Amino acid sequence: MPKLTILLLLFFSASFACGQTDTLSNEDRLALDSMFKNDEFIKLMYGKPKSYFDINAGIGNGIFSLRNNQLNAGQAETEKIFYTGSAGYNHKSGFAIAFNAFMSSDNGSLKIYQYALNPSYYYGKNINAGISYTRFIKGSVTSFDVSPFKNDLYGNIVYKKTWIEPGLAIGYSTGKIVEYLDTSFWFYPPPPSLPRVIHLRDTITTKLRSVSVTLSASHKWNFFGVMSRSDAIRLQPSLLLNGGSHTWTSTNKKQRLFFKNYFKRMYGDGISSESFKFQSLAFLAELTYYYNKFYFQPLLYLDYYLPSTTEKRLTTVFSVVAGFTL
Repeated sequence: MPKLTILLLLFFSASFACGQTDTLSNEDRLALDSMFKNDEFIKLMYGKPKSYFDINAGIGNGIFSLRNNQLNAGQAETEKIFYTGSAGYNHKSGFAIAFNAFMSSDNGSLKIYQYALNPSYYYGKNINAGISYTRFIKGSVTSFDVSPFKNDLYGNIVYKKTWIEPGLAIGYSTGKIVEYLDTSFWFYPPPPSLPRVIHLRDTITTKLRSVSVTLSASHKWNFFGVMSRSDAIRLQPSLLLNGGSHTWTSTNKKQRLFFKNYFKRMYGDGISSESFKFQSLAFLAELTYYYNKFYFQPLLYLDYYLPSTTEKRLTTVFSVVAGFTL
């Protein structure tokens, strides 16, 4: 709750600061226009599209999905710290591609437990639309759980002509969980057969499919010349309503009749699903500080679970990213 209060204070403080920009004189505006023309980050934010490389590193208590906030909504709050590294190329046409590595400490050593390849295409000025695909690649084996999703197809559209920018995003994600079953128990057949121990060893594969829909509303405030003529701050709070549906399909490798009966008792017919529903209301706060080609970006994601549950409803995920453009 204290974090939420601080964010709301920042939100309203930014509103008042934004209103004060109208007091600039014509001379001030001309001076600012002249200054902006010579700054690289201003050209990226407001100028003609240009191609550039982006390199960054981050740290946080969870991994933000590269595009899909509905996957972020499914994260559990954790005390584990995660690290990310990314290198990408953004073409002025709107095409971009990035390669990411995800790391964390496990049993005293830092492991790269997952990689991701993320091509995307975004285009538009007043209406910004785009599509991206993320392929998650398995890294080192760890003792902690890693997201089972392997493919994430995501598209969104944002109307940017109004003060509050409404948006709609749709995602489709797939993955799988592989479990190794090794159990034994006593089996008592009808006499005269003797009791014996039954060993069951098999591989259970559960395929996951998730369809997500996110409604959003956001606004950007830009503040230039904060500490020098070469810096700026962008503040972008967003409200998100996350919804989705999920399907799990489980299969076993062995086909013996006895195991089929055991599998049916444990997993039913092997198919379970969750119909579409709105799952959470979220608040995403992004603050980006630019200095020449360097940027620093803390992110805070607050997710409140809507359906009835006995678990904790509010999840807090934070991330801090620093990088530069070439």
